[in-house]
This record gives sequence, structure tokens and C-alpha cells, in this order.
Amino acid sequence: MAKQLKRRKDGRYQRGITLSNGKVKVVYGRTMKDLEAAVRAVRREDDDGLEVGDHTTVGQWAHTWLASYKSQLRFATVRMYKNAYNNHIMAVLGMKELREVRPVHIRAVMSSVADKSESLQHKVLLTMRQLFQTARQNGLVSKDPTEGIRITPHARPNRKEYLTREESELLMHAVTEPRARAFCALCLYAGLRREEALGLQWAISGRGAWSWPGP
Repeated sequence: MAKQLKRRKDGRYQRGITLSNGKVKVVYGRTMKDLEAAVRAVRREDDDGLEVGDHTTVGQWAHTWLASYKSQLRFATVRMYKNAYNNHIMAVLGMKELREVRPVHIRAVMSSVADKSESLQHKVLLTMRQLFQTARQNGLVSKDPTEGIRITPHARPNRKEYLTREESELLMHAVTEPRARAFCALCLYAGLRREEALGLQWAISGRGAWSWPGP
């Protein structure tokens, strides 16, 4: 419901808008057109279930979010969120109002860590996603700007499955210590996997021999 229109001494128009929670929000405009635009903006926020006129910044909400949602977690987990925010998010988003943040701003943060490990990228994106999801739950934003954002995957080198004949010969030529040569030769001959090779022990019996530990 709109309250009575009023012309102020400074020439601006003002009107009170009764919100869905019963509170009255007074809006202003230099012209009637400006006033009508302000009224529509307030009603749109109210219809979306938002806290009308809120100007909470990302930095302010991050502080509240950590205290309200993360304080009971393990120290290492809280530190992970703090590091992600302080080192990678704050410089880009900290001073922006929550409602001003768009996907392009989230992408700017992710671009700044695109050359970092996938694990770090996941932590940064997770932190921003939880910040905005809880902000939406509390009526501070109508949309989550992190929706649809992904990390930048890194190409992984092909895994080496086995040595070629030439590589095996080079290895045996390079290893000269008798027990080391015996170890390498056994691994190559038997085609041992890493975990099998690591289980080998040198038994001191007679001239010595490699063996697996037994019962």
C-alpha cells in the first residue's frame, strides 16, 4: 500500500510504502518519474522476499556467515574458509554490496585462481557458493551468482605404465651397487607393482637375498 504523496521543501517528492512485514519504507525522487521508479524497485524487492533497502557488503556478510554458520566446525576447516576469503575473494568482492554481485564478478575471482591447483579452486568456489546461498536464505539476495560457475580443470600427464626395453637397459646400466641392481632386476623381471616392490626386504642369510616378509 502506498502512503500519501508529499512534496518536500527541497523540491523532492516522497511517498511511504507499506511493506509485507508491516513496516513503512519512505522513498524519494527528484521528479515524479524518479519517484515511481523508486516505488517499483521497493515493491520488487518486497515481492522477492528481500530485506528492502539492505546494503550489506560481501565482507560484512562473510564475517556474519563465519560466526553464525561455521564457528562450530574444526579449526582447520574454519581456517580453510578464512584463507579462501582473505587471500582470493576479499580483494575482488569484499567492498561490493551482496546485491551488486553478478556471475561476471564470480568469474573474475575464479580467473584469478585459474592457474592454481584444482583443490584450491574448489575451496574458493565452495566458500563463495556458501556465502551467497546463505545470503539468499536470509533474504539478502534473490539469486545466487555462483550458479553454473565451474573450476578450471588442469590437464594431467599420462601415467607411465611400464619401462620400455631401452629404458630398462639404461636403468640397469646406471645402477652399480650390487643389492640395488638385484632389486631393480627383480622388479623388472617379475613386473612388480610399486606396492609390491616396497614390501621387499633384504634378508641377511648366507650371501643375502631379497624376499617378502612372511608370517
